Amino acid sequence: MLSIGIVGLPNIGKSTLFQAITKKQVAIANFPFTTVDPNIGIAPVPDERLTKIGQLQKSKKIIPATVKFVDIAGLVKGAAEGLGLGNQFLSYIRETTAIVEVLRMFKNPEVANIEDEINPLRDLEIIGAELILADLETLGRIFTKIEHDIKAGDKTAQRKFEIIKLFEKTLQSGEWLGKLKLEKEENEMIKEYNFLTIKPVIILLNIDETVTKEEIEEITNRILKESGLTITGDNILAVDLATELIVGELSPEEMKELNLSKNPVSNSLDELIKRTYQILDLIAFFTTTGEEETRGWPLKRNSTAWEAAGLIHSDFQEKFIKAEVTNWKDFLTAGSWTKTRETGKLKTEGRDYVVQDGDILYFKI
Repeated sequence: MLSIGIVGLPNIGKSTLFQAITKKQVAIANFPFTTVDPNIGIAPVPDERLTKIGQLQKSKKIIPATVKFVDIAGLVKGAAEGLGLGNQFLSYIRETTAIVEVLRMFKNPEVANIEDEINPLRDLEIIGAELILADLETLGRIFTKIEHDIKAGDKTAQRKFEIIKLFEKTLQSGEWLGKLKLEKEENEMIKEYNFLTIKPVIILLNIDETVTKEEIEEITNRILKESGLTITGDNILAVDLATELIVGELSPEEMKELNLSKNPVSNSLDELIKRTYQILDLIAFFTTTGEEETRGWPLKRNSTAWEAAGLIHSDFQEKFIKAEVTNWKDFLTAGSWTKTRETGKLKTEGRDYVVQDGDILYFKI
């Protein structure tokens, strides 16, 4: 399952984000290290296409793809050396697929700030420095093992050693490993080490109603120019987490009654989930069994029908015969499988068919 680690300094809104996005109650308090053990929750991936397919099929169950969010304890300067919750914190990040770094921009003085002033760029630098130091420590352990493997005649060890030396040079210059362009084979070689700074990153600026659009644009531009991260503006979101937590629990009628509204400069939490799909290069395909269920599935872009079948069940891969495929728009326009077939919009594909975003697949085994 896709898993996103929520990281940041203490008291910047990580647990608020987690609760708002997963609708799971967690401890939220105005002092550092409220979160000690990681909170883990599952959030559905919003997709209007799935809803429309399920409604057409009159499915009893409409099951979205899901993302696992892990709310990890607040990071402090010196974590790589064991300060704060140190190595425990870092080990939890290693198990995630991507990272959401939450930075404080909200100005509420009643919420304690572990640093002297509100400075998102400084906070980002602290987080980055600790992750870089942790990866350098990992490299030290790897070098010893690789040298042993080279002496033992391991044919891939020398190539792996060259990659690790490149990693060391990159990290020592203060840069994230994510900036390196590795071949697919090279990525496979180092995958087992779970380097922190190679993971895809989304920056979430936690704002409030006092933060202006111009302030957000200024910080965004500075992050892009000064952070050293290999990201684009699409990887940076500004979200009013406190408001999202409140309005997420209310109906439109209740919001009107209480005279509440969303912050006009705030991105939605649905947008955050969609961005994680983008940075991990994922697409969605769908399956439907009619009135029983319609389901959404995440899939790495350029994957085959055979690989998609394996997500559903190993039997679907082992006994794969073919897949019937149509685009979700064509299916909705036709109104049924029979009419989709009659209009020539239902194709029969083999195991090597490259699944497209929005495909509906029916597997024959």
